[in-house]
Amino acid sequence: MSDLPAALTADPWAAATEDKRRTAELRAAIVAPLAKMVETGVSQNNAVRLFLARAEGGLLDPNTAHVLKALGADGSESTLKRYLRAYISGGKAALLPAHTGRVRKDYGWEARAVAIYNQPSKPGFADVAWRLRQEGHPEATESRVKRYLKALPATLGENSPARIGKHLHKLTRQGYQRRNLDEVLVGEILAGDGHTVDCYVAHPNTGKPFRPELTAFIDIKSKYVAGWYFTESESGLSTMFALSHAMVSNDHVPAWLYIDRGAGYRNKMLTDEATGWYSKFSIAVIGALPGNPHGKGWIERWFRTARDKHDKFFADGLVYCGDDMAPEINRRLSAELASGKRTLPSFAQYVESFRAFLDQYHNEPMDSLGGRTPAQVWAELVPVPLGVDAGAVMRPSKEATVQRQTVRIHNRFYFHEALALYDGKKLVVEYDIHNDKTVWVQDTKGRLVCEARLVNTIGVLPTSRIEEQRDKRLQGQLKRLERHYEEAQARRADAITTADQVAAIEDLERAALPPAEPTNTTTATPKPALPNSGANVIDIDVLSWRND
Repeated sequence: MSDLPAALTADPWAAATEDKRRTAELRAAIVAPLAKMVETGVSQNNAVRLFLARAEGGLLDPNTAHVLKALGADGSESTLKRYLRAYISGGKAALLPAHTGRVRKDYGWEARAVAIYNQPSKPGFADVAWRLRQEGHPEATESRVKRYLKALPATLGENSPARIGKHLHKLTRQGYQRRNLDEVLVGEILAGDGHTVDCYVAHPNTGKPFRPELTAFIDIKSKYVAGWYFTESESGLSTMFALSHAMVSNDHVPAWLYIDRGAGYRNKMLTDEATGWYSKFSIAVIGALPGNPHGKGWIERWFRTARDKHDKFFADGLVYCGDDMAPEINRRLSAELASGKRTLPSFAQYVESFRAFLDQYHNEPMDSLGGRTPAQVWAELVPVPLGVDAGAVMRPSKEATVQRQTVRIHNRFYFHEALALYDGKKLVVEYDIHNDKTVWVQDTKGRLVCEARLVNTIGVLPTSRIEEQRDKRLQGQLKRLERHYEEAQARRADAITTADQVAAIEDLERAALPPAEPTNTTTATPKPALPNSGANVIDIDVLSWRND
C-alpha cells in the first residue's frame, strides 16, 4: 500500500513481535543441541527419540526440563521433528510462530469507511458507522468500524494528513532539519516576534480590560532576551523600540535578525535598502517562511515559557486568559468589573512583574546550555559597537528631494540655507518620532549636511509622530466600527418574515392532508371537514406557536 509509512522489512526476526521471538528462543533451546547431534551423524528421528527418552526418564538438566515444560504441547515427537528440520534449514528465525491470528472477514465497506474517516471534518468512529449503515451496509456496527479504523497505519489514522490538514501534518508529524548552533557566536543572530500577552490588565487610559502586545528579541545562542518592548499592537515602531533596547543597552549591533514577514517587521521604514533602519546599521534579515513556526522556534518557545512561568501566576492567576484557563473565571469579567466585584492590576504592575520574571529566567540554569544560565552565556558577548549615540539609534530615515532650500516629509516642511547647494537632489532625512521640530539631513554617503528646522505643516499636525500614528489608528478603528454599524442596519430587516412562516406552515398542513377523493356528480352529500383543515385552525396554530 503506497500510504504505508515504511516498507516492510525483509528480516523476519526483526519484523516479529517480542512474544514471537521469545517463543522461538524457547524452541531453539531444545532443538539446537539436537542439531549438533545431527551434525555428528545421528539421524533426526533418533536424535528426537533419544531426547524424549531422556526426558521421560528424568535425565534432562533442570533448565532444559523447564523449557520443555514451558513449550507444553509443542514438546511432542512430531512437533520436535518439525522444529529440528526448520532449525537446520533456516536457523532460529525459522522457529518463529507463523500463526497470524484469526483472518479478518472483509465486509465490503472498508474502503468507504477509510474515505469517510479521512475527512477534514474529523468524524468519529460511531459517526462513520452510522453513515455506512445509511449507505446500505447494515453489518457496519460501531465496534467493527472502530476496530478496523484503529488498525489503520498512521498515515490513514486519527492524525492523517487528510484529517488534520497537509500543512499541519507536515509541521507536527513529519521530520524536519534540526539546526546546529555550534558555529554561531553569542549576539550574532537575534530572533524577534510579537506576542499578545495572556493576561488582562487595566488599560492605562480607560481602565478597561486590555492585553498588551509584547515585542521581544532573543539571542538564539544564549537564549538571552536582549531587548523587549510593550505596545498596544504590533507595528514598525514597536519593532524598532524593542531592537533599539537590545542594541543600546548592550552597545551591540547583531549581524542577522530572524523575523517573520508581518507588517511590523517588513515595512518600508525598516527594510528600505536606501533609508531603512536595518540598512542604517548593516543588519541582514532572515525572513521566516509564512505559516512555519519551526523557523521562529527560539522566540515562540520563549513566549510559551513566559506564558507558563509568568502569566499563569501573575495576580494569583485570576487574570490569565490563555486557552487552558478555566472558562468560568473570565466569563463575566466585564460585568464584575462594572459592579466593582473585581479589579484588574494595572499595566505598570504587569510590566514590573514581567521584569522580575525576566531576571529570574536569565539566571536559571538550562540543560540546553550545558547547565549554564542565559546570563552566563550572554556574558561571552563580544560587542560590535553602535558608533552613534542612543538618540541617533532611535531615529528612522526617509528620502526627500530638496526644493528651494526645503525638504518635505510627512506633510512637514523643513528649511536650512545649506540645502541651497542640493536643490533638486535627493537626500536622506532622519527624524525624531517624539518631536518634529528638527530633522537631520544627510547626503547619500551618510555625511551630515545640516539640521533643518520645521517651518510649516499641511493641516494641523501633532508635534509627535507617535501621536500622529495614534490618530491614524483611531480613524481606522472608527471606519471599521462604521462598517459594523452599517452591517447591523442591513441585518435589521428580517430575512424570514412572519408571512413566510405562516405560508410554510400552511404548506405543511396541506402536505399532511390525504389526497382528495374524486367528485361524484350524482351525490350531493358533502364530506365533513377534517379537524385540522381550514384557515381558522391554521390561525390558531400560528398564534400559539408565536406565543410559545
